[in-house]
Amino acid sequence: MNPEARANAYDAPCARCGDLVPAGTGLLRHGRRGWDVYHREHAPAPGPPAAGDHPGWHRRRLLSLDIGSTGNRPERDRITGAAVRGSDGTARDWVLDLGSDLHHSDVGSKIQHSPPSSPSPTSSPSPPAQALEELATLLTDHLASRELLVVWYAPHVLSTLHAELLRHSLTPLVDRLPEGGGVAPICDPLVLDRHVDRYRPGGRSLPAVAEWYGVPHERPGDPASDAEAALLVAGVVAASYPAVARLSRPVLHAEQMIWYAEQMERHPDAPAWPFEPVEPVAG
Repeated sequence: MNPEARANAYDAPCARCGDLVPAGTGLLRHGRRGWDVYHREHAPAPGPPAAGDHPGWHRRRLLSLDIGSTGNRPERDRITGAAVRGSDGTARDWVLDLGSDLHHSDVGSKIQHSPPSSPSPTSSPSPPAQALEELATLLTDHLASRELLVVWYAPHVLSTLHAELLRHSLTPLVDRLPEGGGVAPICDPLVLDRHVDRYRPGGRSLPAVAEWYGVPHERPGDPASDAEAALLVAGVVAASYPAVARLSRPVLHAEQMIWYAEQMERHPDAPAWPFEPVEPVAG
């Protein structure tokens, strides 16, 4: 449904002038308190609520992670590239030289036919074990400081990373962090957007959501561009919705587990949030 054409189903006062808007004659627009009704000539352009100048976790140090992979099966597919972007200017990129793993019988044929998905053009290929260890060390240091790690659709990214670390006999994130804490705190902008604007029509891909919030996203599918876009979307969601921004980092993580479970209620086979501790298998 075109958000421009979403009409009010019931009589309601116009959020701008206060006069009655008969059912079916006005337009709905989503605001911080929910859906507002307007006369058609009074309706603002579709878009998220205006960003506010309030405190919240979005003003702390955030780090964003994204990966490129050979597919969406965490237990089978391989990471071809990764990128992190930070609100403090941190920028790291890795392109994994999967060809260096050809001597492993369980992945050889698959790697030969699975080219990297949009690797960063400025990074030189690295042996997978080296790149994954560098990435895991950086992420562990950040999470150990209890600052939020932004990951768009965390179940895919973090589950794939978990399996890849095990595949290369490297310690997974969950075992690098303090016992009992898990891989936390995570901020998944996809979960946030689905929660704050549940009934918005249209797609929920990262490019679509970035466009909705006015976030630039120049190279969809490139880990560096995706990580930067996810970082900015997380910040805009928090700036637009104070109730989300004021949650503490541990509470935000816990609430996302609940929101994700609600969002996936009709998808019983959906992976757990923020990740599934899958074991790697041959592709």
